Amino acid sequence: MTDKKIQNYITIDGSTKVLELEESKSKIDSELVDFFRDEENIPLNNLAKYYLNENLNFLCGSGTSVAIGGKTINKGENPFETILSELKGITPEKPHILQLIKFLESDILLEKKFDKINQEYLYNLNIKEDVASAVEIKNYLDKALKIFVEKYVPFPIDYVEKNLGIHELFINKIISRKENLNRPKIFTPNYDLAFENACEKIGVNYNNGFRGVHMRKFDPDTFHNETYIKQDSAEKGKRITTYLNIYKLHGSVSWQYAESLNDLYNIKEIQISDSEKKDDFSFESLMIYPIQTKKSYSLDLPYSELFRNFSKSLSETQNTLVVIGYSFLDEHINDIIRTGLYNPNLTIIIHNYGLINENSPLFLQTLKDRAVSDKRIIIFEGALVGDFTNYVKFLIPLNSYLPPKDTIIDTLKSLAK
Repeated sequence: MTDKKIQNYITIDGSTKVLELEESKSKIDSELVDFFRDEENIPLNNLAKYYLNENLNFLCGSGTSVAIGGKTINKGENPFETILSELKGITPEKPHILQLIKFLESDILLEKKFDKINQEYLYNLNIKEDVASAVEIKNYLDKALKIFVEKYVPFPIDYVEKNLGIHELFINKIISRKENLNRPKIFTPNYDLAFENACEKIGVNYNNGFRGVHMRKFDPDTFHNETYIKQDSAEKGKRITTYLNIYKLHGSVSWQYAESLNDLYNIKEIQISDSEKKDDFSFESLMIYPIQTKKSYSLDLPYSELFRNFSKSLSETQNTLVVIGYSFLDEHINDIIRTGLYNPNLTIIIHNYGLINENSPLFLQTLKDRAVSDKRIIIFEGALVGDFTNYVKFLIPLNSYLPPKDTIIDTLKSLAK
């Protein structure tokens, strides 16, 4: 019996090469190391310059959460059977309830199901002015969102102690750039706190758009804040370079609506400890919106601010966008990437877990076709070169950052032996 080979493709500088590795070898660490370290296979030296551009941005989709137990939201059986059973038991039949059943039973993407339900809610509220039906729809939408979070979004208790290593290494590598370069930016539609928790575990400063200590309120102006250390009275402050921005494009499990704040956004950040279980979590006022096709919905505050920051970041000079774990199914994000390509100074590096073919999202197919003539687009596709863990270990052409205090501790430990 022949050993099945895993096919991968790399399109760089307008040409595509095929890389293959036997499936049995892909499970052996030493074989993986040899595969990725072969310069003829992976041109890391050619990639390094893009990671040293003045502006380095990352778009990290749900594929980056698989290592911590996250699930891609379009796999598996219908998670809404309990809601469907309840809806089908409602008598007499109501038009809006029949619509909910239709959406939840359909084969459309899970995100689009939420979108359809939300549109039905807005239609009943604003067009029909049927408040009672709108409230009923909203209640079922909230129930569906709760099921979604419980089934697909990992909580810190699921990963902080044992499964966060690859995220820690990712953060360590991307903050190792030269001090004169701008801080890295992570844009993610993910709702979990993996990147935030990883930063905190290794002592890296990050900004997620909130200000305050006891009462954390959303304020996008904080993304522009800088932190300095004043070394002595005679010297100017030195900017902390081990610092990054994290933009949660679709909200987060730590965001809650708080009308009592009485400000422009009315969003507060809550703390979710690494011992808190989902059963004990309050889903009331949760600020996450996996809404996809109705663009105007995600362009309301605070999402308009977050998408505006994403768009502005792609318009800067000496610019790199690395895309990893992203499905290319979000119309808002795709539009911003499409517009970003009008910037001649932007290079896009895509790591896609599957092979790109006629079944792939149309925009991703377009990018692959364009990569042949547009050298600013670099594409890695396949289960090896598109995997987040492999990407972090082997495909980031940056050294892991070791904080000075860790160097001192290691030195003291070695002297004590």
